[in-house]
Amino acid sequence: MILPLERDQLLSRWEGWRDFAEAPPLEKPERLSMKQLDELGEDARIEYDYHRERYHANFLVKTPQVERLNVRLWDLLDANQQGPSRVKGAAVVDSPPGLGKTTAVDAFGRAFHKRQIIRHGTAFDDGQTIHIPVCRVAFTGNTTTRALNEAILNFYNHPSADASKSRYLRNRNLAALAAESVRRHGTRLIIVDDVHFLKIHTDEGVALANELKWLANEYPATFLFTGVNMSDTGLLSESKTDRKLAMSQIARRWTRLTLPPFEHPVGEHRKPWVSILGTIESHLVLANARPRMLREQADYLYERSTGMIGSLFKLITLGAVHAMRDGTEALTRELLDEIDIDVAAEDAREVVAKELEQKKLSATKRKKPDAAA
Repeated sequence: MILPLERDQLLSRWEGWRDFAEAPPLEKPERLSMKQLDELGEDARIEYDYHRERYHANFLVKTPQVERLNVRLWDLLDANQQGPSRVKGAAVVDSPPGLGKTTAVDAFGRAFHKRQIIRHGTAFDDGQTIHIPVCRVAFTGNTTTRALNEAILNFYNHPSADASKSRYLRNRNLAALAAESVRRHGTRLIIVDDVHFLKIHTDEGVALANELKWLANEYPATFLFTGVNMSDTGLLSESKTDRKLAMSQIARRWTRLTLPPFEHPVGEHRKPWVSILGTIESHLVLANARPRMLREQADYLYERSTGMIGSLFKLITLGAVHAMRDGTEALTRELLDEIDIDVAAEDAREVVAKELEQKKLSATKRKKPDAAA
């Protein structure tokens, strides 16, 4: 195994995206008993634990929020069959950090990739041109129009993407080369991560917003963006001033989709939370894991994660590694209390615990009059 990242391990490169999209899911390791674990030799135990660690760190669950998001995205992609004279709609998945939007969008991109390959094959032009259904790039803190086009070209491994060569090309030439790569390889979905880095209050930000509008006109593909607090960036604001005209057009063309956190697990909101915990339980490979191990700790796990799926997974994966290392082989309350997760979740834990207790009390009070009646 080669540990340093190669091109085929980076989602910002075609080779990496292809491997991500087409690789089979990790096989769940067999769950061994404590007796069987003790009987493993040192080398066999190291290998077994390694496979468990990888599996726990990479398995996916589909939350109700993600299922709703996927329906909206499939609707958008399937409706975007317009001809070249009409602009395609785009979507931006806007949610706070820790709700799994990048993971969800990448998983959707993988499903779209597979469907396109089934429909149209792996190559065009008698095998001379690779079919690349999805292009994935990301904004950085200083993304410019030139950097965006270079990132797209780099994804396709285009020779002009090399900064030492592309500096001799005008930005519009780079944009034309990027557009040609998208068309030539049959790309129909372009994922742009971290679009909130776009600074619309600067000249470069306005230029980049105009570039996104041009790309939507030129590319025969649907753009899918992810961002944080997009309403506060001004990118989706309506405006009639010349400087912000690009933002007004974007606001009319982009659909804002969200991934909300789980509600406090009280009343009708308890079932979805307990259900996702049950799904996670089914994936855990721990010798002493027992049925309902997580579901019996539903309130505690909500307080720890504050309803954020990213924080929940961090707690579970760290807890599983710790349980394997200390021999507990189960996610007990005592073990999970030893695990520290992200600062936001830890800081909000006490507040969320009080909110949950208040909601449970309110629900109990509402039930009493009904029972008397």
